[in-house]
Amino acid sequence: MKICIIYHSETGNTRHIAQHLSSAFDSFLVEINDVTPYSRLTRFLVRCKMARGEELTTIEPASVDVSEYDLVVFGSPVWAFKPTPAIHAAIAGLKGCMGKPAVAFSTHGGRPGQADETFKKWIEARGMVPVAVTNINQNDIENVKINKELVALVSSSIKV
Repeated sequence: MKICIIYHSETGNTRHIAQHLSSAFDSFLVEINDVTPYSRLTRFLVRCKMARGEELTTIEPASVDVSEYDLVVFGSPVWAFKPTPAIHAAIAGLKGCMGKPAVAFSTHGGRPGQADETFKKWIEARGMVPVAVTNINQNDIENVKINKELVALVSSSIKV
């Protein structure tokens, strides 16, 4: 079973979870970077507004071909109660994704808001099947039990 994990991380929390999953499954890991220039003053405010509006941003890599993978996993921080514009752009730019099962996770410091529902909507819009969507509070990033539960969630999604 081949798994591709595609994630966007700003503070490292989402990266930590994505790397943990990658090591558990020996999967292909793709970090998405937002390459749009922002000033220090507007960086957070503009990007949160974009997240809330479910906008896209310019990313690198611009697209990922997942045709050779059996499962696609997405990870994103939560900004303004939604996944980031960078992960949205990554999902929008996927190649070879039609009919693929997908799992999504978000990391958050407060509440996940509409992150789960938004991930499902974006995944379905690309013709993929959302088999599991979950979220992890930043306080649980190092929690062994939570990490095992996430690995079990992805493992159970492989059988779908």
